[in-house]
Parts: sequence; structure tokens; C-alpha cells
Amino acid sequence: MPLIQPARLRCGAPPVLSATVNLQDTIQQTTASNMVVIYSKSWCPYCAQCKQLFDDMKQPYTVVELDEREDGEQLQAALLEMTQQRTVPNVFVAGQHLGGNDDTQQAARSGELAALLGASPSPPASFAAARVVPTGAGSSATAAQLKAVGDFKMITETEANVRKTVGVGLGLATAAIYATAGMSYTTLSTGIFVALSTYRTGAEYQ
Repeated sequence: MPLIQPARLRCGAPPVLSATVNLQDTIQQTTASNMVVIYSKSWCPYCAQCKQLFDDMKQPYTVVELDEREDGEQLQAALLEMTQQRTVPNVFVAGQHLGGNDDTQQAARSGELAALLGASPSPPASFAAARVVPTGAGSSATAAQLKAVGDFKMITETEANVRKTVGVGLGLATAAIYATAGMSYTTLSTGIFVALSTYRTGAEYQ
């Protein structure tokens, strides 16, 4: 059983670690196996802002609430030793330490966050050549491929095309609203990021 269970959007406090477990190894394991990990405290307003950023982006993340764990202080000390950052939120993206809330918000504005999120983990070797399951009349999809769809390792051809179409539509709509009605630069950049991310979730499988 893994020490920290990942969540698609959020997770509760993972099980308390044994005193014999190396906390730095645990942190490395958690950040390597989840695209976004936020070490947080439930009462922290800056942590709430950081989580809201990923919620608005509809980007799944795993959150570890240090104040809800018996070993929270030890984990925070391990994070300090690894990242030279004691404050929360302490954010990791694609296995890399990003920083706190200000760093994460700035990375979102600059496009750095989008680039990191684009570094998706490599698929299993058996699905490396093609991760789209054919659909439609006469589909050649196998039982293994259909199971992979259910396990979120592959997607259907229809879903891939829908994601790309929606991404293009969001981008065009954002540009049209910006040109006609006006919007803040932050809203514009967020809209463009969401459009690109949506398109990428379909295109990256093909």
C-alpha cells in the first residue's frame, strides 16, 4: 500500500508515517508519482489561493495538509532541508520544486507552469506507440485497450478529437471576448492557458 494516496483533485491527509521511514524519500516518491503536489496547511490563506489556481485550471493535484498529520512538523523540517523553504504552500510540479504561492502564481503568468505541466509522465511501454483507442464502425479496439481507457492510460479517438476541438473553441472564444468586450491580462492569460491545456490533453495522446 503506498504511503500517500494520490487524488485526482484533492486528497485527505495520508496515513501517518512510521518513525523509521525516511521522510525525504517519501517526499521524493510522492512528488515523482503525482503531477502536482501541494504541501499545505488547512488554515493558510496563501495555500487556499494556490489550490484555487489549480482548481480554476481544472488541473488535478495532490495536497498534503501538514497540520492534519501527526508527523507534519517533521515533514515540514524535511521539506526545509530539501528545498530551503519552510513556508507553505510548498509546491512541486512534474517532480520539480516550484516554490510557494507567489512563485506558483508568477509561473502561471509567465507560462513556466504550463511548460512544466506539459511534461507528462511517460506512458507504460506497452502503450508508448499509440494511446488512442480506435472508435466507430469496425473498431479494432481490444479488450486490453478498453481496460486501459478505464484506467486512464489511454483515451478513445473520439475523446481525443473532442478535447482538441474544445481547446480550439476556448481559445477562439477567449480571443473574441478580449477583442470585443475587453478583459484583464490575467484573465486573458488564464483563458489561453486553459485552452492550450485542454487541446494538449487530446493531442498528447496521438
